[in-house]
Amino acid sequence: MKMRFPRLTPATRIALGLVSLLVTLLLLIDIALNLVPDRTDMQRRIRESTSERLAVQITSMIQSQDWDALKRTVRESVERDPDILSLAVRQQNGRILVSAGDHLRHWAAPEEGKSTLTDVRVPLYAKNAHWGDVEISYTPVTPQTLKEWLQTPLVALVLVVVPAGFLAFYLYMRRTLQYLDPTAAIPDRVRVAFDALNEGVTVIDRSGRIMLFNKAFRQLHPHASQDMMGKNLSQVPWLANSSEAANTPWETAMRTQANVGGQAFTIAQPDQNALKVIVNAAPIRDARGKLRGCMVTFYDVTQLHHANEQMRSALTALEASREKVEQQNVELVRLAERDSLTGCLNRRAFFAAAEPLLDKLRQEARNMSCIMADIDYFKRVNDTYGHLIGDQVIVAVARAMTQLMRGGDLLCRYGGEEFCIVLPGASEEAAEEVAERLRLEIERQVGASIRTVDGLRITCSFGVASLRSGAESLPELIELADFALYASKRSGRNRVTLWTETMGQEAENGEFPGMAAANRT
Repeated sequence: MKMRFPRLTPATRIALGLVSLLVTLLLLIDIALNLVPDRTDMQRRIRESTSERLAVQITSMIQSQDWDALKRTVRESVERDPDILSLAVRQQNGRILVSAGDHLRHWAAPEEGKSTLTDVRVPLYAKNAHWGDVEISYTPVTPQTLKEWLQTPLVALVLVVVPAGFLAFYLYMRRTLQYLDPTAAIPDRVRVAFDALNEGVTVIDRSGRIMLFNKAFRQLHPHASQDMMGKNLSQVPWLANSSEAANTPWETAMRTQANVGGQAFTIAQPDQNALKVIVNAAPIRDARGKLRGCMVTFYDVTQLHHANEQMRSALTALEASREKVEQQNVELVRLAERDSLTGCLNRRAFFAAAEPLLDKLRQEARNMSCIMADIDYFKRVNDTYGHLIGDQVIVAVARAMTQLMRGGDLLCRYGGEEFCIVLPGASEEAAEEVAERLRLEIERQVGASIRTVDGLRITCSFGVASLRSGAESLPELIELADFALYASKRSGRNRVTLWTETMGQEAENGEFPGMAAANRT
């Protein structure tokens, strides 16, 4: 697979060339004038001076036979000078008199007895005779690690000059190239042909800078007649906020190298009118298929936009009329399906929605539960406070129940003060928990919500049954839940009762019908 390298901009190529010339000049000047000090020569002079000074001190101590001072001097010399790896005083017979550092590991005897930059031998004389030598092992002069190489003066100079020089040259050349006049190389016949086009046309380079534009483009905005050459098209003030799109068509076209069209721009004008244009962009490639820039066209559709606006207004009026009719139809459906007082489903709509749901759950072998609820002592409320307060109580109870319903549950005002709730997919235990929450919420909230009556206490009784209780149809399921409701009434009201087989036997014995009239008060 052939590797593709990123194409460098002209400013980048020129900056790289100038930096290369600058580094070459610095190296030539360093060779001719020794601009950067020779580190090796400096180290050689320092080590010669250090070695001679140590030799003089050691000779003095040997002559005075001050062996303790000799040992101390040798040891401290190694500890204080980081360039010294080891130091030893060797007698003529080869015996090491005193040493410091790992001398056996660091010392490498120079060939032919001549000292090197890392291994220095200084002879010692006593009574005009060769007594021995001072052997000093130094650290290597040449860098041994990457960090040491980077810290050498010449390398450090290059590392500083290259990025700093490239950045300075690049910024300067990019700014300079913006002021070059590309129209000088464009024939007059090309400019005349561009000006003859009815659409606004501009040609930009890969950086988005304007290279050419025609007369129609200059007519898009009063400021377009100014000198636009070399400016970034995306940063032109009267174009910058003309589109709601995140990316401009020319940026997208150059990024994807595909034609982009149909993007609407709204160009504000000084006279507070706006110009509506459709912008298309097509990438420009050279003979090798490399991207060179982009051609952008601006098609004025202001008049067409005004005609569309008028048609849109007419359609909006028709749509509003249609929506009004639909709203009225929805209201009629709501009035036909909903209880006018509570907004709950009425009986007809409830059965129309619940029976198909029951059939579907049966096919899926899923359960359905039913809750019957009745307001306790509601007749007493009507007789004591009037039917207006009674209606408020019914509305408050319905509101409390609606707040705790799930999305798929069905709530119906089954009778005057009686409600029926169907819970698809819920077990008897889950329905019993729902009923208990409803009971507590009604007891806590409803009475306090009737502010015209102080100390009013409203409670409800609940009965719960499910398909698992043996019901074969929706009316049978409601009847079982109703029997459970009667059991709650008979047991003292304000409670939840789950259908049991015992209730079925009591119903067969005729015990429930006798309680019905009394329990509904």
